[in-house]
Amino acid sequence: MNKSLSEKDTYLYSAVINTTVKESLTAFRKRKSNGVLAIQDYYSKLESSNSNRKGVQFVVRQKEDLQREKGACGYIVTSQEALLDAVDQISHWTPNTYRWGTYSDNRRKYIKGHSEENLQQINTYVIDIDTLDVDVPKMIMASIKLLNQTPTYILQTQKGFQMYFVLESAVFVSNANNFKSLRVAKRIATNLKHAFAEHLPAVDQGCNDFGFFRAPNTNNVVFEKLNSQLVFKDLIAWSKQYSIDNNRQGLKLVKNSGLEKTYDATTQKWYRDLANLTNVKGHKNQYGRNNTIFTLALACYSAGKSYEETYNELDVFNSNLKHSVSNRELEKCIANAYSGKYKGAALEKVIAILQTYANSDYEVSYSKTFIYDETGRVKPQFYRKHKKERAERKYSHMQEWETDLEKYIEKTMLNGHVFIAKSQREIAEETKIPYATLKRLLKQSKRIISRVEGSGRAAKTLLSTVAIVVEAAIRHAMTKKQDKSEKYIRFLATFTEAANYVMHNFKNKYHSTSTGSAILEALPSGHSPGQQIFLLLDKVYKTGQVERLKRLEGS
Repeated sequence: MNKSLSEKDTYLYSAVINTTVKESLTAFRKRKSNGVLAIQDYYSKLESSNSNRKGVQFVVRQKEDLQREKGACGYIVTSQEALLDAVDQISHWTPNTYRWGTYSDNRRKYIKGHSEENLQQINTYVIDIDTLDVDVPKMIMASIKLLNQTPTYILQTQKGFQMYFVLESAVFVSNANNFKSLRVAKRIATNLKHAFAEHLPAVDQGCNDFGFFRAPNTNNVVFEKLNSQLVFKDLIAWSKQYSIDNNRQGLKLVKNSGLEKTYDATTQKWYRDLANLTNVKGHKNQYGRNNTIFTLALACYSAGKSYEETYNELDVFNSNLKHSVSNRELEKCIANAYSGKYKGAALEKVIAILQTYANSDYEVSYSKTFIYDETGRVKPQFYRKHKKERAERKYSHMQEWETDLEKYIEKTMLNGHVFIAKSQREIAEETKIPYATLKRLLKQSKRIISRVEGSGRAAKTLLSTVAIVVEAAIRHAMTKKQDKSEKYIRFLATFTEAANYVMHNFKNKYHSTSTGSAILEALPSGHSPGQQIFLLLDKVYKTGQVERLKRLEGS
């Protein structure tokens, strides 16, 4: 490890590494370890008694090494010790663990094995934001709004941020049922990226779900709450609900090989529109040439075309592009489509490509993805049930009313304000939520906060959302810091300032403001206006290293 780095500099780095990789790597190198022998033996015995298989991770020293002519130029790590020794010396890593890794050349410069089929386990999801025109409070607010918790940590890059959401327990990948666990995990990744893109700018929706990401170092961790980790079972439930709510059912444009009358994707208008594109190039946040060729090849594959037919057709497409890909890349895309791992072109990707390069309002009718039997009826396995419009539904679940009310608050809130003040009758009328349901919702909701001022006809309800108040509290605490050069991690200790802000806005009768914990102790048990705000702020601000930092600074 770099001797010039202080304990303060490396403490957070080592904690982030340990939290992310979990037990997928050995603690110490098998050979030439710098660890104390007794400690090595202790961990070795611990690991041998553990049934978890150890894997590998890949790292590169600079971003340019990811796309060298002969492949990715880097090296393989099998232990946390190796990652700690590499502090501030690597730019990118694979935070998720692979079964094996090797080198493709005799000089051991070019790494091989970082493909999804070789994934051993998924440790974390990463949201890549390609702009600096967003701040940490906004990212935290989006996370709380979508997932009810903060990211595990956030890294700042030269051109943006990466939000890491570490899983409480790693998800192990197997080839059972054609990599079903991987497909489920990828669907969640797609939904996460799509959901965050609705709340934050420049979210890279085209990046590899489980590939290389920016590596943490001693300078780029701008937020951390390492015990804020996601439960995979909860993520699955969230993803299913998100797909239902947003009509994102993972619909594929495929044929059914069991039917005589099949769906031929290559006869559809969307396929012709794709094949006629000449301006496809691609850059950050956009699907490019390889994705377009791969999508066309999948359509040909699902239609039963031979490899040769597809190659000839896509060779013409590639020749017509203003910026063609190499023949090697063309063959690689087609071979991948014909590998048998995929059933057909993803509707979502087709629409994204055509909206980027053909028409921003381009739509593919869902009816064009149906396969009909001989009587003209839709085959059950291709039927897609759509939710009725909100106004058409006679009854609604409380969760849906809660979502409607959240949207209403965000739309009605004046810029710079934290609350809106209206009578509950007004709110019920403007949101179309039944008055009795609204009263029950305000009592039960953990995402919406309210407090009644006045009585009778003059009564007004102060209304806001947890996400809005938490974001405002964080911003307030940030502006109170006088030394602008302090690291953001120091600011995280100022829970009291943020809590005081909430206290002031809620006019809470408890005025113990000496410490954040004193405020929490003063709060009554159960639901009360603003209580969940304090609890969330406590999760945001109380980091595991605050006391340690204080001790180090005092020494």
